[in-house]
Amino acid sequence: MAVNPFRIHGVVEPPDFTDREPEVARISAALTEPGGKLLVYGERRMGKTSALRVALAGVAERAAGCLADFSTASSPVDLANRVLDGATKALGRRWRDVAQELARRIGLSLTIGSDPTTQAPTLSLDLGLRDAPVGAQHDTLGRVLDSLEGIAADRRVTLGLVLDEFQEIHRVGGEEAEWHLRGVIQHHKHLSYIVAGSRTHLIRRMLSRGRAFYKLFDLLPFGPIDAAHLASWIDERMTTHGVSARGAGAAAAALAGPRTRDVVQLARKTFDLGCAAGVADGEAVQQAFLEIVQEEDEPIRALWEGLTPHQQNLLRAVSVGGGRLTAAITLRRFALKSSSATSQAAARFVEEGLLEQLGRGQYRIDSPFFQGWIVLKALPDLGIHLPVTHRPS
Repeated sequence: MAVNPFRIHGVVEPPDFTDREPEVARISAALTEPGGKLLVYGERRMGKTSALRVALAGVAERAAGCLADFSTASSPVDLANRVLDGATKALGRRWRDVAQELARRIGLSLTIGSDPTTQAPTLSLDLGLRDAPVGAQHDTLGRVLDSLEGIAADRRVTLGLVLDEFQEIHRVGGEEAEWHLRGVIQHHKHLSYIVAGSRTHLIRRMLSRGRAFYKLFDLLPFGPIDAAHLASWIDERMTTHGVSARGAGAAAAALAGPRTRDVVQLARKTFDLGCAAGVADGEAVQQAFLEIVQEEDEPIRALWEGLTPHQQNLLRAVSVGGGRLTAAITLRRFALKSSSATSQAAARFVEEGLLEQLGRGQYRIDSPFFQGWIVLKALPDLGIHLPVTHRPS
């Protein structure tokens, strides 16, 4: 069987990575700018993390850089640990004894270990600090960043620090954590900060007037790849790997767009289905879409069963489309509560990443495959039967 040319797991790099040259160039320049501050923001599954890693790899021979992923942090101390881990692993390959130097500069109780795969030294803050007063927890991140600034200053270099999903600092520490981070990084001259985030509604609030990050960063919006380019790239990848693409790329982009990962996931499944006949067309794309929806039944069903009837009806209404969610006709048709209760529930879904707000009262299901599942599995409860590929206009 032919090797599938589409990757959707982990971080992708060329040739599995396409059409992000301007973004990568801007990130690369920011990584080497003393005191630079750049915010890269856009919706999930667009390829931001891959672009960040490609940029880091591209400057590795002439500059020092590291990445810290904040997405799973539960406390301010966890944020500090993420920076420590990323810096120790990346810089340990460049500078000798960097772990020991960091430990000395930070001046807190630390655990020194080793990576089980590479045997490289690792650093982490004492677990007891996670129970410390909030102010002391915020201070741990500041100490780590100040220590990296000191190390870079002593070596007379610029250290590029990428903080991925940086908006999670608000989730674990609120506005106090935001102001603390600003107070630390605004004085650093030997660190460049590239912060990235995908919860755009939250990021906009964090950047607003009166908030800590107001006008602190240069901004790099990270939007969808041009649909025509993505379609052409998909067709080219399929054809060069033994499956003749007959409009498959355009069909995949139209059905699963605009998020890059969703489109590539659909292209990947389409390629698998097309291998036997050596051809992939629009019909194969639709069949691939149905198979993905069916494969994701278990996790989606578990999510669905945890929702209230009102929440389920709200998602049904969004999946059908055709008007404002809070319009009287929509509220009646889908047995929704008052317009205010429905708006509040929709806002919560936006916060949780299940919905994307398009305009006043206008939403869409974030995942095209969740959209397809609702159409296939949940709309028939109401006597509504639509093609699994239905997408609201």
